[in-house]
Amino acid sequence: MVLPKFYNKRLKNLFIGLILLTTLFISFNFQIFDFSLSFPVNTKAIQTLLETQALKQQRDSDFNPRSPLFALYSYLNNQPNPKNIGNSDGIFFHWDDWTDLSPGNKILNPYRHQEPSGKCDSIIEQFASVDGYWIESYDKKVLRSTTNLYCLKEIPQNIYLMNDDSMTTIPVIGKKRLDYTIIGGDHVNNIDLSKQKLISEMIKYEKLPEKKFEITPYKKSFADEIDIDVEDFIFNPDLEIFKLQNKLNDKSISEKELNYLQFLKYSNNYAADNSGRYFKYPWIITDIVTGRSHHLAYPFFKRFIGDRERQSIVHHIIRVWFEFAKTNDFVSWINYGNLLGWEYNGVNMPWDTDVDIQMPIVQLDRLAREFNQSLIIENPRYGNGKYLLEVSPTYIKQGNGKNFIDARFIDINSGIYIDLTALSHSNFKPPSDIYDKIEGSSDLTTMFVHCKNWNWHTIDELLPLQQSYFEGSPVLIPHNVTQILSRKYGKESISSKLHFQNHNYQTDIQMWVPDSICKNAPSLDHSRFDKFNNSLTFEGACKSDILQDEYNILSECIHRDQLLKSKEVEFDELKELPLFRKDPWDYFNDINNRLVDNERWYVNQEIV
Repeated sequence: MVLPKFYNKRLKNLFIGLILLTTLFISFNFQIFDFSLSFPVNTKAIQTLLETQALKQQRDSDFNPRSPLFALYSYLNNQPNPKNIGNSDGIFFHWDDWTDLSPGNKILNPYRHQEPSGKCDSIIEQFASVDGYWIESYDKKVLRSTTNLYCLKEIPQNIYLMNDDSMTTIPVIGKKRLDYTIIGGDHVNNIDLSKQKLISEMIKYEKLPEKKFEITPYKKSFADEIDIDVEDFIFNPDLEIFKLQNKLNDKSISEKELNYLQFLKYSNNYAADNSGRYFKYPWIITDIVTGRSHHLAYPFFKRFIGDRERQSIVHHIIRVWFEFAKTNDFVSWINYGNLLGWEYNGVNMPWDTDVDIQMPIVQLDRLAREFNQSLIIENPRYGNGKYLLEVSPTYIKQGNGKNFIDARFIDINSGIYIDLTALSHSNFKPPSDIYDKIEGSSDLTTMFVHCKNWNWHTIDELLPLQQSYFEGSPVLIPHNVTQILSRKYGKESISSKLHFQNHNYQTDIQMWVPDSICKNAPSLDHSRFDKFNNSLTFEGACKSDILQDEYNILSECIHRDQLLKSKEVEFDELKELPLFRKDPWDYFNDINNRLVDNERWYVNQEIV
């Protein structure tokens, strides 16, 4: 029997609805009964469970993030090269050597044994090729992610070492697994290769009179970069193609320009208008409602990340990005939720899961041409961060609306990232309410720019950029912060809203405090501050070790923010702040190997 089309449509919609309800029901029940897979609320018990899982993964793994970097510095120091790490042209690379893929050992170990160089066959490649958006279980998604990295993920084109005084560029010449857990015939465990030993190898390299590969000295100030040419906000792919085509026709085009021409044609004629979403996160059936995985980049997902671990990653990644950008003459600035955090107290809001950074479209185009698919390595003095800079091929124009993010700076150990979005001037007309809210804009006295998610700005509210500090790191911020935040979040959100996301803002310590710790500042008949060491007393911290630790981490960052906003000092008069959050791998390693007798994240790592 054939049903009429009307009923077919109703049945089809009913069927889709039943599938959705079933999925939500399963998700809800897993959230209640299986905390190992999904976490519906941020209770202390759940955060403890997340940290316990992180400790277990680190303890069970042979991976040591210092090993490949130690081998690389040894190679640069012209020491014996038993691993054949590379040659005079560059080094070999495999994701299995640079990030912890031990959660995929069940599948990967037979391949490591059979093909030590890291090759895969069609069976595992087919398993690894399933889209990150395919909804499946937590355990299956972890296996997909690790096998995708092992077999399919494109390797970086270059590695950039952030040393004490300069940045070193090392080309990658091919894909080959080297297994750095064995160095010089000895198994390297988590204690044997100390941080100091790695730093000593870096210092030895920096003292070499002649160095392999290109060296770029650091720049000490943003001063030369604050003024941006407004033409940097105008990018016409058709015009760029026309100019390069002209060079091709008169045979004056270089190989690099030819590659750029081919890319522009591909992106302009196909990718921008026809591609699906380029940057993806892992869809997990038990995480549909909570969305804890929605701010983790696929395929770098190996587990969920606890709040304090995430805050440490953000603390480190911001500093590395702005150092890298400054060194290479890129101008970028924080915006959106991060700028709102800056407005309150100069640090990220504790529930914010990523970092939003903007830059002009012409500069992002140069970033794509010169640094796409690069791995940037944090100075080992400060941590073990390794960040993949990846640019979407759709960045050149608005496109089909599926790609709002133009590039990402991804922590390959966790999947946490910085979103990089380009601002450009276009022929699209700004919404009418923008004209009404921005004084003087109705006569078009200022130029409008926007990102691909239709967030609009005027040039005069962005420029000239200001130097400031965020998360203890030197950064750039827009010129008119109040105007931007008022339009985005409403005037009541700017330093006046004192309760949000289950946190309360305690003005005496200028910190967002989880309601689960205390919903108000404690009522004491004495000060909540310890006058001898500039910290909170245990009672003053609501009897919370975590709040005590967080105050120690944030207090100097907040004080620096107050100084700059009060105009008491100039930016250039201030010494760079230390790093105050311990690197996550160091934190878990120290606890697992009983190198510390506490669970504090606070450190005071001076910047050299």
